[in-house]
Amino acid sequence: MINKLDSKQIILLICPIIFSIIIPFLVNITISEITENGTTPDAYWFIRSKPLDVLILIALSCSSFVLLQKRHIRKNITISSLIVFCLFATYYNASEYIRLSPYVGQNGMTWKNVLPFFDRMVLAGSFIGILILGFTMKLSLASPSPLKNSKKMIFGGAQWIDMKRLENIFPSNGEIIIGERYRVDEDVVKDIPFNPTDKTTWGKGGSQPLLTYNLDFDSTHMLFFAGSGGYKTTSNVIPTCLKYSGPLVVFDPSTEIAPIVKETRQCLNNRTVHVLDPHGKSTKAFNPLDWLLNENIPLYEREAGLVEIARLLLSENHKSTSTDQFFTSHAHNLLTGLLAHIVFSNEYKLEEKNLKTLRVLVSEPEPSVIKKLRKLQSSSPSQFIRETLGVFTNMAEQTFSGVYATASKDTQWLSLSNYAQMISGNDFKTEDITKGDIDIFLNIPSKILKSYPGVGRILVGSFLKAMEAANGHYAKRVLFVLDEIDLLGYMNILEEARDRGRKYGISLMLFYQSVGQIERHFGYAGAMAWFESCAFVSYAAIKDIKTAKNISESCGKMTIEVKGKSKTLGTTGVKGTESTSFQQRPLIYPHEITQSMRKDEQIILVQGQPPIRCGRSIYFRRKDFKALANENRFALK
Repeated sequence: MINKLDSKQIILLICPIIFSIIIPFLVNITISEITENGTTPDAYWFIRSKPLDVLILIALSCSSFVLLQKRHIRKNITISSLIVFCLFATYYNASEYIRLSPYVGQNGMTWKNVLPFFDRMVLAGSFIGILILGFTMKLSLASPSPLKNSKKMIFGGAQWIDMKRLENIFPSNGEIIIGERYRVDEDVVKDIPFNPTDKTTWGKGGSQPLLTYNLDFDSTHMLFFAGSGGYKTTSNVIPTCLKYSGPLVVFDPSTEIAPIVKETRQCLNNRTVHVLDPHGKSTKAFNPLDWLLNENIPLYEREAGLVEIARLLLSENHKSTSTDQFFTSHAHNLLTGLLAHIVFSNEYKLEEKNLKTLRVLVSEPEPSVIKKLRKLQSSSPSQFIRETLGVFTNMAEQTFSGVYATASKDTQWLSLSNYAQMISGNDFKTEDITKGDIDIFLNIPSKILKSYPGVGRILVGSFLKAMEAANGHYAKRVLFVLDEIDLLGYMNILEEARDRGRKYGISLMLFYQSVGQIERHFGYAGAMAWFESCAFVSYAAIKDIKTAKNISESCGKMTIEVKGKSKTLGTTGVKGTESTSFQQRPLIYPHEITQSMRKDEQIILVQGQPPIRCGRSIYFRRKDFKALANENRFALK
């Protein structure tokens, strides 16, 4: 598709050259016929006017051809036309120079004396042709906004941020890629949809300076909203993975990112890249419980860690009913006690102290489990285990069945051999993420996460806990790039990382398709907490009118000048009046966000700064990123 479009562009560029070659022949033939081969009395003036005719006709034909094309593809054709015209104008002017130069120096004559004899037809043709093509070029530029912003700001003074000021906030020398520093709505392609396979629809995109974030202000957490097919991965995730020199934890339900960036990441300061892909041939494996096996860590910290691991295994929902909360909280206690038994007991070998063993325990028949719980409650040397499991020894049979069913359901994915193997290995340790030289890619397919979100929660949560356990001892901040995070559901540990993660070296880069997704899991108040806690929020490819209204309100109001004209017809003739008034207008209407904004532009809201409207850094449009990235198997063919 791209090659065909390129061929079409080449043909369009060649057309002005063809016109310019044909026109001199047509002019010669026409003049010869009119003057009957120079025998008519007025033949002299027709022959004299040949340069004027040729130059004006070339300019008019090229200009007409350019204006027949769509505005967004006119630029290169206009340049081609201008070059061809300049070549012909140079030829005629050079001919005059050659004709007059022998007279310079004869009888004391200078160019000042000779120039009055320069052919006026050549000068007139050159001047008129340049005017025609200049006017054509003006018509090929982006049309300015019809709105006139008032300086009085009576009803509001909201304005989009100036690009020079934006450079100070998001310079181009950082490693976390946010977008491109230009206004898409002021580009010549603003009125046509973005098409990734048609380079003529890209406009300036791909060639403008980058907007980057150096994690140097605010909480260092970032929130991105883009609808389905909104280029979240291609514009932010992949470029950041190609540039960020620190450790990464990338949650990728699409499983497309690692193959694209792995080689570049490995070459970046000799980094080690671990890809956890249970469906891959060479997946890595680790044990999320490994840091709990370190006896140098105080016992109370290890016990608290077990509580967190058990919470990650269970589905969390802030909207759950009291009955659901009852069974979930008791299932949490059950899993916590069993995990503590696995970790602290000498009954299991070191290689058996993992989540796979936990699944073996909660998949046994209920009578066997109750018998084991009673044994642990009476004989375990750990007070923590005895008190955690003691409540289940005399629990009503039906109640325990509900609790046990909840625990068994949320750990069912551990019965899948490839997933159980993935979290029962020792290729690396969770604490390795603090050393600053490894990257983790979590390639868990979305179809699995929809049924078993606990898979993603335990993987992401274990690395968040590892950073917290390091207690500030880390080589470089770890960037958690969580794409399609909606699949993980509600995670309390994410809220903890949001509020206290900065001091532990945790930076979150979260991607949602809509505000509704984050409200569904965290509630309205919880969603507002996310907006307030992030360094900035980016919106692109918005389809939801509710979200568009919120963005419009956040951008503010502006004051515009409105000119009114009126005419009256009387006995003395036509009289007219003109008035100027000031009106309030949103900086951007909700319908403009959903209908007029292209998919390669975004609105960014930063606390304390004017709203930002800029381009997006789609990696396959930029030569620097494309040279670093491998082929994307999901790219349009």
